[in-house]
Amino acid sequence: MAEKVLLIEDEDRLRRILKLVIEEAGYEIRTAAEGGKGIELWQNWQPHVVLTDLKMQPVDGMAVLRYGVKHHPHTPCIILTAFGTVAKAVDAMKSGAYDFLTKPVDHSQLLDILRNVMAQRSQGNRRDDALIGSSEAMQAVKREIELVASTDSAVLIQGESGTGKELVARAIHAASARSKGPFVRINCASIPSDLLESELFGHCRGAFTGATTDRRGVFVRAHGGVLFLDEIGDLPLALQPKLLHAVEEKEISPVGGSRTQLVSVKILSATNISLEEMVRKKRFRADLFYRLNTMVVTLPPLRDRGEDIRLLAIHFLTRFSSELGRRPPAVSPPVLEILNAYPWPGNVRELRNAMERAALVCTGDVLEPDHLPPSIREPRATCPQSDEACLDLVAREQALLRAALEQCNWNQTRAARKLNITRSALRYRLKKYGIGGSK
Repeated sequence: MAEKVLLIEDEDRLRRILKLVIEEAGYEIRTAAEGGKGIELWQNWQPHVVLTDLKMQPVDGMAVLRYGVKHHPHTPCIILTAFGTVAKAVDAMKSGAYDFLTKPVDHSQLLDILRNVMAQRSQGNRRDDALIGSSEAMQAVKREIELVASTDSAVLIQGESGTGKELVARAIHAASARSKGPFVRINCASIPSDLLESELFGHCRGAFTGATTDRRGVFVRAHGGVLFLDEIGDLPLALQPKLLHAVEEKEISPVGGSRTQLVSVKILSATNISLEEMVRKKRFRADLFYRLNTMVVTLPPLRDRGEDIRLLAIHFLTRFSSELGRRPPAVSPPVLEILNAYPWPGNVRELRNAMERAALVCTGDVLEPDHLPPSIREPRATCPQSDEACLDLVAREQALLRAALEQCNWNQTRAARKLNITRSALRYRLKKYGIGGSK
């Protein structure tokens, strides 16, 4: 059954256009030309999400929102408003609106919001943090997850720190035929090398000092399910032949034991470093590398999925505000510009931490720039690298902006799309660097 969208908009042309856009995206949609009729439809049709204009007669969008908050508190209500009345939209956010869009409505942004609202609904408000978003980069990752989950082949998950490699591993497990089996994770970097062999393969009583009982390793504990080898690049070279044997032969022998045991596991591994480079430097076995990367999922850094930043920020802010027993504050436009302009070296994890801090320090109804960490609010002032490195990074960003603008004949909308950032983020950067805006 198609998900249901209710659109309340008094402007005939806009209502027809948005109805067509939403229908073509696969949703069932009904429309109303004013708030009273919209409330009646909401009551009788029970939509999954409501889009409403603010300024209507005789019943306006705030009345629609108040009805929804009182009678359907779990149905997201998204406000449509003219650019000049953004302040009223912020007031609506304080009153319980899920989000707002300014007119003229960006169709891709509208569909992004709808897709994420529906994903949140279908997953019981328990969406994986790193997998939130409808950017082209994240859609590719989700397709790859479905593909690699359909086989028992080993999967290598690559990506910078903070991009959510463990969440992807868990998503692969959940989508696989082994979903009812165990998911067992081991961090190869956090266990001392002299204990790692026992953690992987188990040990027999008396195998070494302190081995007073038999112990099962992670291969045995993951039997019938998925074994996730995190930070695989830190696996000691001396242990790699034994891991290769376990992966190839599907059998292990515990430390101090002579008998082998067959195991059935799907191997997932993850790294934020280049295993190919480690192979070239003789720090990782080539044969093990080729066994582990039968299939590969590469997670994009957050800076390459800029249109997802807003959705992630609202998601985290809502979660942490709820944990504090507060209504989530509305996110002011200046905050969104800052978030979109920041390069996010710590990726989703850094954004999550920033929103956790913001939820804690913001006790009002609107999140303002002062609630953000100084490192994000003023990134150049707190660059952890040398001044020379910072200046080089700035110069490279300026060159990238100019190149994109020149390739797009200085059309900012097309340049923003080419850079995979929002148009407001592009305008923020152009203003920040003093790059000529409109040509």
